[in-house]
Amino acid sequence: MLGVVIWTDADDSKAIIWCEDHGELAFLPQPAKVESGAEKLDQGDLIQFDLEEHRNLRMAHNPRKIEQQYCGDIKAVMESAVKVQAEAMPNLPPKNSKLLNFTRAKQRNTLGSVGSAA
Repeated sequence: MLGVVIWTDADDSKAIIWCEDHGELAFLPQPAKVESGAEKLDQGDLIQFDLEEHRNLRMAHNPRKIEQQYCGDIKAVMESAVKVQAEAMPNLPPKNSKLLNFTRAKQRNTLGSVGSAA
């Protein structure tokens, strides 16, 4: 399967991939220690990967980078899609058409777990 990386977490070596079949997004749960020689994936990279489906979750494995920054403006494309959707369907609640800020959410979770350990 081919896909474009739409989100990565460099600290945890994980990614979310928009698949060529336009089905559900795929999740790449790479191991905590990335093997030496493994390519770092960035937002916008075109990759080829093996796909497995577990219940309702699509899992990507064995990623191979085909082209770096294939869609380097993926963030702008997604933001534009949200605006177009809001204009086309003005009655949708704003929470359904909002991009998530994973960095901020991760920081809140980290701070919450540190505070609860005290």
